[in-house]
Amino acid sequence: MKIYVSLFIVIAYVLVSCERTHVNDDITKTYGLPDKSSEYQKLKTQEPESLSDQALYNRVLTLWNTAYRELKLPTSKGTAHIIVSGPTDGPPVILLHGMSADSTMWYPNIEALSINHRVYAIDDILGPGKSELNHDEESLEILISWYFEIFDALELQKPILIGASQGGWIATNLALTKPHRVKKLILLSPAQTFTWLEPSLGILSNLLYALNPQREGLRKNLATLSSNVEGIEQIYIDHFFRTITTASTSPLLMDMKPFDDTQLSSLALPVLFLAGDNDLFNNQQSVDRAIKILPSVQAEIVADSGHFINVDQAGLINGKIMAFIAGRQKQ
Repeated sequence: MKIYVSLFIVIAYVLVSCERTHVNDDITKTYGLPDKSSEYQKLKTQEPESLSDQALYNRVLTLWNTAYRELKLPTSKGTAHIIVSGPTDGPPVILLHGMSADSTMWYPNIEALSINHRVYAIDDILGPGKSELNHDEESLEILISWYFEIFDALELQKPILIGASQGGWIATNLALTKPHRVKKLILLSPAQTFTWLEPSLGILSNLLYALNPQREGLRKNLATLSSNVEGIEQIYIDHFFRTITTASTSPLLMDMKPFDDTQLSSLALPVLFLAGDNDLFNNQQSVDRAIKILPSVQAEIVADSGHFINVDQAGLINGKIMAFIAGRQKQ
């Protein structure tokens, strides 16, 4: 086993070294721009039922309207799949996706985020996506150490973390575990972070649908999560449906609970917290608690958006994120 771990470390070093050798290159020389002749584009003409899980993932990447590369990074816990975009000398930004999703969920935001920043969209090794766990141990501790292993391998000293839904809860755990390793924290409708999930018809509908997901009920189910279902790209909906019908329940589900006052008050770094006005997981109470306890926070409710806030109000959310990163947040 030690031999394999050592081999992983050597390979990771080589990959990271290759990443550093291109720091002065034009991004279009080392990264692929989505184009009509690519293998991924050809998947768009095929029926989703005929495609594998990975092919459906690849098909969504045709929406990635910026130059990118897919990085396979060996780690001690398995292989990390990371979609990398943006200028090599840009400040690092880490994207953490939600439960029953993977990094493709960031397709409405990636172009804006990649203009001035080096963006790393990481598939959670305990969830859906292309990252691959190499053992059976699944825990929050494993996941946290895995993310910091990635930070070390890519030499990311103080990245900005952007987490959506469960990804927001995980991002908060990362910031609490090693606050000196995180520059800023951006939470988009984080699940179970500030307040408990309140019972509602939307929650009941989601639970019932999860027990027996059917294609004909998909858009009705999405309407409990999104205020703009028609604005979601169909090829992403196809991929999302496959994920919720095949992915296992998150091993972190029972661990997810709101952070206490002591934990939240220790987060001295700047925090941006955005929730939708039709959000299953957050409400004005969540925002009020964040404002009351977090030392440095901008928190607000965004109109005409649900839990899928990064899709429902993509342009607005992208603008708020970029302003916050640039330091133009509200006082």
